[in-house]
Amino acid sequence: MSYKRVVITEFGGPEVLKMIEDTQLPGPKSGEVRVKVLVTSAAFTDVMIRKGKYPDVKEKPPFSPGYDMVGVVDKLGEGVTRLKVGQCVADLTITGAYSEYLCLPESRLTPVPEGLDPAEAVSLVLSYVTAYQMLHRVAKVKRGQRILVHGAGGAVGTAMLQLGKLLDLDMYGTASKSKHELIKQLGATPIDYKSENFVELIHTLTGDGVNAVFDPIGGDNFKRSFRTLRRGGKLVAYGFYNAVL
Repeated sequence: MSYKRVVITEFGGPEVLKMIEDTQLPGPKSGEVRVKVLVTSAAFTDVMIRKGKYPDVKEKPPFSPGYDMVGVVDKLGEGVTRLKVGQCVADLTITGAYSEYLCLPESRLTPVPEGLDPAEAVSLVLSYVTAYQMLHRVAKVKRGQRILVHGAGGAVGTAMLQLGKLLDLDMYGTASKSKHELIKQLGATPIDYKSENFVELIHTLTGDGVNAVFDPIGGDNFKRSFRTLRRGGKLVAYGFYNAVL
């Protein structure tokens, strides 16, 4: 049985993505399962990988991108005991998910509860895990503290605001004007990065700055973000958007 997948033929723009058809399904090795992919996302991380600017991916083209996926277990390899055929699972694949089928170690897969929409579940895999890790394990933000989120209208940004709201954080988010109503609904004060000086505005609104800044922009923005921190605050740099576009 044949199956289709998307490959990056060389690093570059969208034109380097090609659909190919392999003549035989991959077979799971010992400890692996074969997954029929139901949904995957198209995140900015995938753009970085496609352009060859993501430091954690050392593969050379051609290869299939796809940072996360939700799918159904299609076949079990030898020694698999925890999962069963037909079970819905999720994984942070990093690469490979732009495929109808792929084989993954059983140990990496997380069961998806029954009744969840796969398209909604996949949104948790990259964006919400990233936001949770940065809030709780990197910045170690405490209830009621202040944070500044750059790119607050994006996937990780909105996840950060939703998780921050659970902690009753005092939140500020930079974004384009069209995203401001969304940011307000998520409990944060929007800042127009195009027309407002976020460093000056943060100090005007807070008096002494924020406890943590989450910055995926990179470059000179890191320096400006650092100036919004109160004494003892943390700058969490997790991207370099300016360098990719």
